[in-house]
Amino acid sequence: MLVYSSSSAQSLTPAEKTQVDQMIEELHQKLHGGSATNNSRAVSTLQAILKSPKATYQYYMASIKELQFDAVGKRESEWREWRERNEDRLKSTEHVAALQYQAKFLLLTLAVALERDEAAGVKKVMPLLIDYYDYLTRDFDKLEGQRRILITPALDSVFADRLKLTLTMPPLETWIDAPLPISTVYDGVILPHFRKEKNHPALQAAWDKRIVHESKTLVVAGRGGALGLPVDLPAGIPENLTRRFGLDSRDRKRDQQREDTRQKKVSEEDFRKDRLPILHWGKNRDALLFGPNAASSLQALGRIIRENLAHSEAPNWLKELKSLTEGGSNAESDNPTANKQ
Repeated sequence: MLVYSSSSAQSLTPAEKTQVDQMIEELHQKLHGGSATNNSRAVSTLQAILKSPKATYQYYMASIKELQFDAVGKRESEWREWRERNEDRLKSTEHVAALQYQAKFLLLTLAVALERDEAAGVKKVMPLLIDYYDYLTRDFDKLEGQRRILITPALDSVFADRLKLTLTMPPLETWIDAPLPISTVYDGVILPHFRKEKNHPALQAAWDKRIVHESKTLVVAGRGGALGLPVDLPAGIPENLTRRFGLDSRDRKRDQQREDTRQKKVSEEDFRKDRLPILHWGKNRDALLFGPNAASSLQALGRIIRENLAHSEAPNWLKELKSLTEGGSNAESDNPTANKQ
């Protein structure tokens, strides 16, 4: 075993130290420069193909030809036959629109990955991400038949494959894989971001956006499919608040283990009766944890239970309300703003 100490570097002359630093920089460029170049080229390509539906479609078809025909040695006649058989369907307004949303999501993913710190990347793209879902939900009626594209992980798309992004893009820990279901992006990225920033107004605005976006798509994921919000504290809430409100982390882990990634299309009636109270509960719980008026938030949580006594989550809500009330009664020093009247 060789042991190195700071004396090794101290023995270098200034000229030798400069030479070694240059060598290290050169090696870094050789190891990582190719990835950075490819990722930058991918950004430029995606921006170009998003300039028009025609550009998106042409790049998509060229990618299919390159990856699924040329690369595996299929004949040109096989490509022409396949294209003629599928062109009308693939060229439809709905299909191309879904491809554009897939490419836009891949571009957002790249923007996050290219920042040195993932949290900084998420912060940078957050306004664009919320705008993305504003547009996606606006167009969802015509996109619903293309859901397969929107639930496909961005890095499994034809675009990412042709751009070789799986080889060069740095891994992401918290960013979501695909645009749908919307509940996943809010639980995994948007709400945790505003909780970490302790930005109460932005957090409440994000909950309002979530309610609108989910109501327009009626596609949710998580435990039990339609009732996806767990009853424990959501991801991204600081540990001191977990301790403050007496909520057992073991209970949270059990809930998380029971969750799955099933997606379910719920009816408008199911959304109004079952899903909407869950979203209102989450919004008002965050108002309690991060907002200025604990008493008002606790009253709002009580009203949700009172107005939804037949809801399957009502017993869990009551149990949680008791924990929140008991935990909040003597914890002003942990988080003064949560108890400010």
